[in-house]
Amino acid sequence: MKRIIVLILVGILLAANASAQVRFGLRGGINTAYFSAKDVITDNYIIETVNDASIGFHGGLMMQISFFGLFLQPELLFSSIGSELKVRDLSQPGVISHIREQNFTKLDFPVLLGKRFGPARVGIGPVGTIMLSTKSKLNEFGLEEKFNSATFGYQIGAGLDILKTIALDLKYEGNLSRLGNSITAAGREWEFDSRSRQIIVSVGIMF
Repeated sequence: MKRIIVLILVGILLAANASAQVRFGLRGGINTAYFSAKDVITDNYIIETVNDASIGFHGGLMMQISFFGLFLQPELLFSSIGSELKVRDLSQPGVISHIREQNFTKLDFPVLLGKRFGPARVGIGPVGTIMLSTKSKLNEFGLEEKFNSATFGYQIGAGLDILKTIALDLKYEGNLSRLGNSITAAGREWEFDSRSRQIIVSVGIMF
């Protein structure tokens, strides 16, 4: 998170010293999330991630700083995503499988730094995430997944600025740290290194 703050401060200093163009705007869009983790096998259950895409939404504030053909784009976004876990109950005949949902709300702080090509741009940068709330239906089985309160990842993206008013972005987000650490079953913790990756489509209105 400290790195993101440093990047924002560097961008502001560059803008002041190089007479760069600074614009602010509102941003919103959809995100398609994919989750992965190594299966957990307890005494009574087998727990695995479902790799189907989950659709979420995001919205918030953005800033663009342009200087020397480059751009710096920090954002502050409220985001929601979800995932599904398959729970196989070993205590029942025939090993019955159940699908259970998990939902997350979070604050994302992405900062892209990149090159402009006319109205088009490509960039890469870090993203910090603070988890606001989690809701899991694993508790129906007496299971509890423990999540990190903050994670760190990266984004790679391309964008297009239309008439200096509309900012379109397509980004890929990878996670460098764990979203979930473990699952507790019958008072015992089992390692569950769950991570997410996302495809993010956003539209921004600049002022």
